[in-house]
Amino acid sequence: MDGLRVAFLGPVASYSHQAALACFGDEDYILEPQSQIKDAFTSVQATDSCDFAVVPFENSTYGTVVFTLDLLVDRESKYPDLLVCGEYYLPVHHCLVGHPSRRRSANLSLEHAWDDDNQMQANCNPKRSSSLMKSLQHISTIYSHPAAFGQCEQFLSLYLKGVEKQDVSSTSRAAEMVAEEGPSSRSAAISSGLAADIHGLKLLAESIQDQDDNSTRFFVLKNGRSNRQYSSPWPHQPSLLNGDTWKTLISFTLPQQPSGTLAEVLQIFKNHGLNLTSINSRPSLEEKWHYVFLIEVQGKREGLDGGVMNQALKELDTKTKGWKWLGSWINQAPT
Repeated sequence: MDGLRVAFLGPVASYSHQAALACFGDEDYILEPQSQIKDAFTSVQATDSCDFAVVPFENSTYGTVVFTLDLLVDRESKYPDLLVCGEYYLPVHHCLVGHPSRRRSANLSLEHAWDDDNQMQANCNPKRSSSLMKSLQHISTIYSHPAAFGQCEQFLSLYLKGVEKQDVSSTSRAAEMVAEEGPSSRSAAISSGLAADIHGLKLLAESIQDQDDNSTRFFVLKNGRSNRQYSSPWPHQPSLLNGDTWKTLISFTLPQQPSGTLAEVLQIFKNHGLNLTSINSRPSLEEKWHYVFLIEVQGKREGLDGGVMNQALKELDTKTKGWKWLGSWINQAPT
C-alpha cells in the first residue's frame, strides 16, 4: 500500500482536503492537491498518476455540485474508466476570515454576534449586531467558492450586502488569496477555520452558514482498470451488507420519442424492488432540450451478470439510447 496517491481539490485545508484526510488519513497515502475538480478526474483516469480522488458531489443546503456532475456525465468521453467507490459526509461550518479593521482590531465570534436566535429569525425580521457590522465595514471584496456563497446567503445579506463577491476555485484558495494581499487588505474569504489558521488569518465571524447541520457529501473515485481497492475507514458489519447498504450511480440518455420514456425507465427499478434515492440531469449538448440523467439507486451491481441490479440494467437497453454504470459503494449516510 506504500505510496498510493490521492487527488483532492486544493489547496491544503480545503474541505476536500479534510474529506481526503478522513478517507485516506494514514501514512500509506500521499495526498496531492489539484487546482480544479477536473484535474482530480484527469489524475485518476491517467493510471500512472493518482490511484484515487476525493471530489465534492452535493451539499445539504446548496444541492449538487454542477462541476462534478458535468465531469461524471463525461460528454467527451475523457474519463471512461472512472468509478465511484466510496463516499464521505463532512460537516461544513463556514467562517468569514481575513484581516481585522485597523480601526478596531477585534475578533468577534458569532457566539456573541450571530447567535442561534438571529439565525433562526433570518427569514423573518433578524436583528443585526451593530458591533459586528462595524468590525466588517472595511471589507470591500469577498472571495470564495460559489457553493460557499450559496450556503451563507443569510449572513451575507445581513452584514455584507452589496459587497463584491468573487468566485474562486475553492474556499482554501480564497483564504490563500486574502493572505497574499497582506494585512492592509480590505478583502475577506469564506473558508474553514483550518484554512484561516494555516494562512495566518483572523476569524472575523464563525459558523456563518445558513443551516447548523450543513454538510457536504464527497465521492471517492477510482480507475476501473486498476486493481486498487478502496477500503472505507468505517466498514459496516458483514452481516449488514445487504442491498440497502449499497448505492449505485447510473447515467443514461433517452430518445426524444415516444413520450413517457423517463417514467418507464424509472418503473424498471421499481419493478425490481430497487429504491431510487436521487435523480439529476444535465444538458447532453447533442441537441437542444436533450438531457443526460444520473440516478442513484439503493443496491449493488454484482459483477457483469447476475443479481437484481444487472437485471434492471439489461432492461435499460430497451428504453434508453445508452446507459453507463458509474460505480457501487457502501452507504455512509449518517443515521
